[in-house]
Amino acid sequence: NAASSSFEPQAQQTEAEAPRTLPRDAPPSRVVVGRNPRLAPFSPPQKYSIHRGEVQTVQEFGAFVTLEGIARDGLCHVSQLRRAESGQMLQASQIVKPGDRVWCKVLDISWTKQRFFLSLKYCNQDTGEDLDP
Repeated sequence: NAASSSFEPQAQQTEAEAPRTLPRDAPPSRVVVGRNPRLAPFSPPQKYSIHRGEVQTVQEFGAFVTLEGIARDGLCHVSQLRRAESGQMLQASQIVKPGDRVWCKVLDISWTKQRFFLSLKYCNQDTGEDLDP
């Protein structure tokens, strides 16, 4: 048979080359790769502290900001992005853009949901000074 004569047997995989799997009862890994918030331990900044950060994404309801030295993004609600001028309400995308460098104040921390909430309006965006000490 011509088909069987051209068949070359595959070499057996050595133990080092074989795919490795963990047993089902193995403890969860604590290795952090990238910025996956489900794997990183929750260590929020101190409440009412001021931090330099970068806007990551802007949504209708606010902006997510990564603070320097903190493993997770915090949420800055649209109402906390800027002081109201004559009752005017702006959309978040009219105030900040992804990549903007901003000063933020930590307003609140939710330990149960592992989130923290930020404000830009209580920080001088030029100096980082706390406008509501």
